[in-house]
Amino acid sequence: MLFEQRKDVQDYVTDTTFLTGLLTGVVSGLAIGLLLAPRSGKKLRKQIAKKVHDETKEAKHQWHKAKERAEDKFDAFENGVASVAGKAEDEFSNYAHKAQHGANHLADKAKAGIDSIKDTVKFS
Repeated sequence: MLFEQRKDVQDYVTDTTFLTGLLTGVVSGLAIGLLLAPRSGKKLRKQIAKKVHDETKEAKHQWHKAKERAEDKFDAFENGVASVAGKAEDEFSNYAHKAQHGANHLADKAKAGIDSIKDTVKFS
């Protein structure tokens, strides 16, 4: 039903339509009050322009500050990744060196074994 019978003030406070209308009325009243204030149009326009300029300047400042923090975080992340990559490369080189050393050692042992077998065969 469009127009319901309400008994308590509490019913109005919990109604979203009422609250939306109230908020719209407050914002409209403030806007009309500013526009019809007892200042000359020139002074009001100057005040509005100054406020817009100040807010724009503050927004730019906050933007640059956030951008610098993001760049700093990115640089720190990039340095961390480079450090981890360097450590991984060092570990890989270390394992490759150990593997090469082990392979050379096994090859020397195999060669010594073959030479020993050759010597044994020559004497027989």
